[in-house]
Amino acid sequence: MRLYRAGARGAAAAARMRAGRTARRVLVAEAAVVGGLALALFVREIPGIRREVRIWRMINLRSGAKRPR
Repeated sequence: MRLYRAGARGAAAAARMRAGRTARRVLVAEAAVVGGLALALFVREIPGIRREVRIWRMINLRSGAKRPR
């Protein structure tokens, strides 16, 4: 940890460093929450995605060519 000289200027610099660390911690925590929610949503949607893929395979959507009528 870096030590600053006593006085108003040193105290202000130390306060800015603490505020910067706190802001960074809050930002990291917010990113973790958003990432966790995105992961939970993806995991919840996996059965539906698998079902859609099965349907696409049944109608042979991968080929891109439509059957003549």
